[in-house]
Amino acid sequence: MTDQRAPGAGDTVFLVDGSSFVFRAYFQSMNQDRKYNYRADGLPTGAVRLFCNKIYQFIRDGAADVTPTHLAIIFDKSEESFRKELYADYKANRSAPPDDLVPQFPLMRAAVEAFGLTPIEKAGYEADDIIATYAREAADAGADVVIVSADKDLMQLINERVSMYDPASGEGRRAGSGRMGVRPERRIGVDEVVEYFGVTPDKVVDVQALIGDATDNVPGVPGIGKKTAAQLIGEFGDLDTLLAKADTIKQQKRRENLIEFADQARLSRTLVRLDDHVDLEWPLASLTMCPLEPAPAIAFFKALDFGTLTRRVADDFGVDHGKIEADPRYLRMGDAAPAARDEPELAAGPATPETLAATMEAELKGGPFDLAAYETITDGERLAAFLADAAETGILALATRLADGTVMRSELAGLGLATAEGRAAYVPFRHDGGDLISDVTVLPLEEAAPILAPVLTDRGVAKVSAAMKRDYLALRLAGLEVTPLDDIGLMSYAADAGAGLHDMSGLAKRFLDHIPLDDRDVMGTGKSRIPFAAVPLADATRHGAEEADVAVRLAPLLRQRLVAKKVVTVYETLERPLLPVLARMEEAGVLVDRDVLSRMSADFSQTLARIEAEIYELAGEEFNIGSTKQLSEILFEKLGLPGGKKTKTGAWSTGAQVLEELAAAGHPLPVKLLEWRQISKLKSTYTDALQEDINPGTGRVHTTFAMASTTTGRLSSTDPNLQNIPIRTEEGRKIRLAFVAPEGRRLISADYGQIELRVLAHIADIPQLTKAFADGLDIHALTASEMFGIPVEGMDPMVRRRAKAINFGIIYGISAFGLAAQLGIPNAEASAYIKRYFERFPGIRDYMDATKKYVREHGYVTTLFGRRAHYPEIDTKNPSLRAFYERAAINAPIQGSAADIIRRAMVRIEPALSAAGLSTRMLLQVHDELVFEAPQDEADAAIDVIRKVMVSAAEPAVKLKVPLDVDARAGASWAEAH
Repeated sequence: MTDQRAPGAGDTVFLVDGSSFVFRAYFQSMNQDRKYNYRADGLPTGAVRLFCNKIYQFIRDGAADVTPTHLAIIFDKSEESFRKELYADYKANRSAPPDDLVPQFPLMRAAVEAFGLTPIEKAGYEADDIIATYAREAADAGADVVIVSADKDLMQLINERVSMYDPASGEGRRAGSGRMGVRPERRIGVDEVVEYFGVTPDKVVDVQALIGDATDNVPGVPGIGKKTAAQLIGEFGDLDTLLAKADTIKQQKRRENLIEFADQARLSRTLVRLDDHVDLEWPLASLTMCPLEPAPAIAFFKALDFGTLTRRVADDFGVDHGKIEADPRYLRMGDAAPAARDEPELAAGPATPETLAATMEAELKGGPFDLAAYETITDGERLAAFLADAAETGILALATRLADGTVMRSELAGLGLATAEGRAAYVPFRHDGGDLISDVTVLPLEEAAPILAPVLTDRGVAKVSAAMKRDYLALRLAGLEVTPLDDIGLMSYAADAGAGLHDMSGLAKRFLDHIPLDDRDVMGTGKSRIPFAAVPLADATRHGAEEADVAVRLAPLLRQRLVAKKVVTVYETLERPLLPVLARMEEAGVLVDRDVLSRMSADFSQTLARIEAEIYELAGEEFNIGSTKQLSEILFEKLGLPGGKKTKTGAWSTGAQVLEELAAAGHPLPVKLLEWRQISKLKSTYTDALQEDINPGTGRVHTTFAMASTTTGRLSSTDPNLQNIPIRTEEGRKIRLAFVAPEGRRLISADYGQIELRVLAHIADIPQLTKAFADGLDIHALTASEMFGIPVEGMDPMVRRRAKAINFGIIYGISAFGLAAQLGIPNAEASAYIKRYFERFPGIRDYMDATKKYVREHGYVTTLFGRRAHYPEIDTKNPSLRAFYERAAINAPIQGSAADIIRRAMVRIEPALSAAGLSTRMLLQVHDELVFEAPQDEADAAIDVIRKVMVSAAEPAVKLKVPLDVDARAGASWAEAH
């Protein structure tokens, strides 16, 4: 093996952005035939194969006409990083990876090791930070650096010694897909950065701070695009100068936004600036290229059935691959093991629902998709004839297409329909793209609606969709009701929650070996994007009809999967009936008083200005409060505050925990810094942003509820997220003052009290807790009394607070370290508390141990109502990751059962209110809380109905050992009602 040596002049260091490469290899593999993307047992391997091909190319030949002397493959350790600490919503909009990519992640790292390399990653940092650190160190040593990536965030690192190499993009798709072909590989230097960003690399961070990044959820400054940002930075020199002189800008809106969102721009700069001083375990010398040992690589390739790679490496090194056995560690890995464990009946043996479902799945996959054969229907008689076919097949798949925008802000452009495999069509209602479309024949909605209406409400014809909540609401807003409803994503979710994504593309790829078109294929992206109403009819037909075709093929297959997994009841009682309820809630929205938000924003601005002045006075100078470096210099170097913590890079930590500890020690500056961060977050995320979310047509905010986004059945809220509005601080609670009832009406808040603790008491069968809940006692005081042997009467509030922290912490698997940090006590004391807790309530420990054993054996856990939460990676060799999955599995039956109870309540409340002759309507669900709008004179009656339904929601399916408690109140605003 070649001796390790640090790089210097004449050397070239290759830094491969492994995390980015993984996804690009996956999407490129989607072009390939199935046989190249899966091992014989069904394990997806296509992305790993392409990844290995490229890494072998780097090792053997280099790239961009350069052969590396040093090579590093760098990955993201996890989604959590120091940026999340600064900005909780950083990358919060990212969706989970595709189903068939997840089991390939560990194989990617195994591939790196098979090549004799070390997969490099570090908790708390992103791959880009590690790349930045290596690039700086290598360039300082006189070596050349080639960063193998297409990530624009890395362009800030480019200089005379550091360049980027963008390999073939892998974004091409099959012919006729409408997407561009594979982009050729290219070298990126300073000139290419200037061409892309309009500034030199040293100014890239300032430009990104202004424009933000939708991919990473970096906010930036509203209304400023890349071109404008480059012009501004070119004119003023840097971001700080620009913000300091923003009042001199002539364009009014631009000036106002720069002044108003200055803090947001500074935060964005902190988020996009890479940390090039990460303390790394592997020095540059350890990246030295060594001669490849062919045997481990060939053994790995054989285990994954990579025949071409096996032969290529064997030929290149002159070895007989027939004498090398497949690496046994990778013969059973990824999806293969969980599938066998979860459904053992799929092996040969007597027929069972599972074996019948497997056979049915194989039969239902059907033939290939012929997008050119789809029909465009622009005639009423032809539409009626097409719909008549639905009566014969008993199924009608729907796929609405919106003219431009979201459901609540757009008219219908058209409707995709399918009645059987390959029998699909698109009905254009409105395609008026001006110069983009001329002489288009459509079937106006007012003519199509009377033909559609009888079929859409025919209970003998199942209506199915890949996005039924969207389709139901879009058609409802167009005056058309739809029933009965089925959703393929919810079927998949009920069967496989936690085992992958449930979107149409993922399901089509997984079950039909088909990659459907997406919006980008027909509408384009970026500045070239056009509204769907402007898409040529041929493309619109392929897109809309294909989605309906996918849904009609998947529906029977997934229905069989529900039977095989024994979760039909979950789908029929918890998913399907809730779908129209949520759609009507989204339609109703909640009234928001813009004036209240505006006043709050102004008040927050004044408060921030006051706090900043106080911070500068305490610090003795002005500085960038959002800068970790400047802040740490003030706190620990200038002021010399004790108790500071340094990271491994030698930099001081200024995270929330550090500031809270300093504040608790009586130092005034950290107190003000925490206050500044809190107010800044409230202003940018809520009082400013919510004003933009008010629908101009309704004056209301219409959130979107996601039903299949969590493993446990909890709903989530997006665009905007109304479930994260803070309530633990006085300033945060004020946000709810802006959510108001119209004149003559009241908002009602109905909130389950301690529902997860009640579920825990039932599941774990804890006599003390069960009796306390039954007697209506203070559960936290009782816990403190049981643990510390002190009477409930006259209890010190601090003791009760500690018991409360343990009660809720136990549900989420809190560690001694976590409890110590939360209560501000030593680890040993926190550990003693937890030990004493389990001694007083031994049933909880028994429940935890039994749950861990069950999930290891089955790969999933269940709620009280039969919902399965899958944890396919529970057997991971990584101890910290395994512990994480075990904690999640312990929590899932508790949180999932609570989520199921509130789902059951939501399904029952609407008919109960109607039966009582009340017009009260449900607006929001915030985890354990429901929000309603009621006429003022029926608020009391509505509260009575709501409370009765909620407290009995578990029955008759489950008779809880503890009573459910609901606190319901009415008020003029959400804050007043809560």
